[in-house]
Amino acid sequence: MKHARAGMLIAVAALTVLVYLGSFAEAGQITDNLKLVVDRVLILLKDPAYAAPEKKAERTRLIHDTASGTFDWEEMARRTLGPHWRDITPEQKKQFIDIFVDFLERTYISKIDLFLQESKGFTSKNISYFNETIEQERYALVETKILLNDKELPLNYKLINKSGRWVVYDLTIEGVGLVANYRTQFNEILANGSFQTLIDKLKVKEGLDIFEKKSGQQTASGQGAAAK
Repeated sequence: MKHARAGMLIAVAALTVLVYLGSFAEAGQITDNLKLVVDRVLILLKDPAYAAPEKKAERTRLIHDTASGTFDWEEMARRTLGPHWRDITPEQKKQFIDIFVDFLERTYISKIDLFLQESKGFTSKNISYFNETIEQERYALVETKILLNDKELPLNYKLINKSGRWVVYDLTIEGVGLVANYRTQFNEILANGSFQTLIDKLKVKEGLDIFEKKSGQQTASGQGAAAK
C-alpha cells in the first residue's frame, strides 16, 4: 500500500535518531519532547547541504552519531532476538547491536531519501500528535498520525523509563511493529542456523520492509503502553 509505505519511511526517519526524552516527564511532556526531536530529524533529512551524493555518507554519519548515546539500541536489539539474547556472549551482543544498527541504516535510509524526494511538500505539519499514555511510570505510548492527502496513518511510539529517562524502543504503524517483525524473521533464521548465520545475513542484505506484508501476515497490535 503506497500510503502505508510512505508513513513507514517517516517512521524510520524518526527512528534513526530517536531519543532519550526527559526525566519522569509529566503528562504531555514526552510528546512535546518527541515532537521537537522529530522536527529536527526532518530538517536534517531535508537539508540541501547533504543532497549531493558525496555528502550522503556524512549525513548518515551525523544521523548515526546523533542516535548513538541517545537511542537505546541494546533494548531494541535484545527485543528483536527475544529468548536468543540470553544464549549469546557479551561480545556477541555487542557485535549484534552494531551490525543490526548498520542493517537498519542500509535498509531504510535510501528509501527515506526517495520518499522525501517524491513528497517535497512533506513537513512536520503532516505529523499529528494526539495521545500520550503512561503506565506505572514504566511504559509510555505516544500516538501520532501521518497526514498524507486525505489519508491518516497511525504511527505509535513505544517508550520505556530507564533510570528516570524515557527512551523509544519500538514503533508501530497500522498495527505492524518493527521489533516484532524482525523478531519473527530472526527466529526463523536461528531455528535453521547459528548466530553466525544471522550475522552473515545481516551483513550482506537489506531487511524486509516491515510494511511489505505477505498475504495473510498477522500484524502486531500497536495499542497499549505496556505492550511489551
